Amino acid sequence: MSDDVVAHLRQSARHCRAFLHAHAALIQLVGVVICILPLIFPTHVETWIIYGALGGLALILCVGYFLAGRFIVRTPVDFSVLLLLLLLPITLLVTYDRALTSQHVYKIIGSVALFYGVVGVLDEEAWFGLSALAICVLGTALASLVLLGTQWSTAKVPWFPLDLYQLLPRRIHAFWNPRGFNSNIAGGTLAMLLPVPIAYMLFGRGPVVRLGALLEVGIVGFVLLLTQSRGAMIALAAGVAIMLVARNRRWLVVIVLAVALCALVLQLGGVDGLLFSASDASVENAVHSLEGRVELWSRGWMMLQDFPFTGIGLGTVVRVMPVLYPTFVVPPGIEHMHNLYLEAGVDLGFPGLIAVLAFVLGLLHLSWSAARRAIGTGLEPLALGMLGVLVVFAVHGVSDNLTFYARGHFIAWALFGVAVGVGTRVVCGGEYPAVETPSA
Repeated sequence: MSDDVVAHLRQSARHCRAFLHAHAALIQLVGVVICILPLIFPTHVETWIIYGALGGLALILCVGYFLAGRFIVRTPVDFSVLLLLLLLPITLLVTYDRALTSQHVYKIIGSVALFYGVVGVLDEEAWFGLSALAICVLGTALASLVLLGTQWSTAKVPWFPLDLYQLLPRRIHAFWNPRGFNSNIAGGTLAMLLPVPIAYMLFGRGPVVRLGALLEVGIVGFVLLLTQSRGAMIALAAGVAIMLVARNRRWLVVIVLAVALCALVLQLGGVDGLLFSASDASVENAVHSLEGRVELWSRGWMMLQDFPFTGIGLGTVVRVMPVLYPTFVVPPGIEHMHNLYLEAGVDLGFPGLIAVLAFVLGLLHLSWSAARRAIGTGLEPLALGMLGVLVVFAVHGVSDNLTFYARGHFIAWALFGVAVGVGTRVVCGGEYPAVETPSA
């Protein structure tokens, strides 16, 4: 072999190593996305495929260390994520139904890998405009899926035009949920995807960007109204309010006055007449009413007191509650506590509750700081939008738990990754590119 050929091969090898080093995070994210596909639908694939996917995630960590000299990109919420992961072997030991718990363990492991994959890519490349566009596309796609595949609850808000649902025949029967999507979970997920386009609609630069964002808000917002998810609507209102306050403190006065006016209207008109329908008192819809929620939460508090250190095991409420903590208003078969924070305590004990609270509060603190510092920069709409996303998630978690299901869990953690990527870029300093999202 001639010296020229050897030199050419060495130069090609150096270029290849430089390329892999420069795009290590992107390679990791692509590998994570491929590996988590079986974890999104654990009940529809063979067990060996699940184990192969978990092994692939471990291999991807090693690839990151080999290419970039680090397993993951460090974030301000690493401690809470580590605590959550350390609790997984314990929950597998104490659970009543290991097969059921394993599905939730896979979901958490895959979501954490996706979270760090998204953070790593945004740390490697300032693809914030692409991130905003991806969120808008995901919102439109999910709204279309929900519109044609949801099991609508048409008696939750009495003033809503019920005849509209007759025009929406179900066309999609998802293989993972042939009965139809739950309207509350669908509403909560859509609400999480709305703050970003709302931020671009209000604060974006250029008429094309604002018009595209307005179209996105109209499409996703309309489907959110169809879900009649009161918790999702309240959470979205809270998210938008915090976005406005973060941009200008004067909005706080307006919001306080608006809340006081709403409270007065509810007091004069009657809360039950304006928010709840008579059918909510029936057994089949009891879990949607305040009375049903209170009963469910009381059982959760009992579980947390009885199993304070380990919890009952991830996802086993449906097995444990009917036997040890029977309900009278809420029908049997309820899978979760309809409260994100109480669910963490019930499933994983107080350590799990601490981990979830630390994670959510850490994200909120980072995103608030980023939103305040990004004002006047190209990242302002996205930073404000991600703050709104986290507020929606935190508020909606009081009345429901969309992350109980694998699809909602992965979507939420991908959004968390974007929030951390934006937050660290803004808070840690650096240049602020003129970031805009193309029209949806």
